[in-house]
Amino acid sequence: MSLTVRIDEGEQDQPTLFWDSVWEPWRGQADWALAGTDEKQNRGGLQARAALHTAIVIALFTDKRIDKDHPLFYLVEDGDPRGWFGDGVDVRADLFEEEMGSLLWIFERAHLNEDIRRWVEIITLEALAPLINQGAAVRIEAQAEAQFAINRVDLSVQVYGRDGSKLYDYKFEDIWAQTVTSPQPAPFPIMPEA
Repeated sequence: MSLTVRIDEGEQDQPTLFWDSVWEPWRGQADWALAGTDEKQNRGGLQARAALHTAIVIALFTDKRIDKDHPLFYLVEDGDPRGWFGDGVDVRADLFEEEMGSLLWIFERAHLNEDIRRWVEIITLEALAPLINQGAAVRIEAQAEAQFAINRVDLSVQVYGRDGSKLYDYKFEDIWAQTVTSPQPAPFPIMPEA
């Protein structure tokens, strides 16, 4: 086995370790982007500049398993508690890891009222608590703004660092549309002319 050492190794900026989620609200999903030329040692790799935003998108819009004794289990229409398979494999309590994701998905078909709006805020803070437990933030705030007439909720999230500065401030618009995982209904079939 041979070992090659490049002379300029370590002199250039290192990419961050997490790949960015590029949030596409009109599609209700996140995707990955290719790294730009400014990421010197990551050319051709996946973009890695917004680790905090990526962690928040994953925490909020990954389906967390709901326990059957949860007070909102009645909203689960088909009895499927969902959840991410990796939570059954690699959750390390010694690193303050918890099951990934949130229960925002249970509201996909719920009728919006003030109780549901408050639950959205609670579930958001629960989903983002690992950021505090792991030292990435010291305080997180969430505001769910409801538009009851059209059954829509916009969710604003702010994350604060140790020095009190705001590290993150983002508004997720119409979270119902962003959490829906059901396929779109098929269009009406076109009837052939007689």
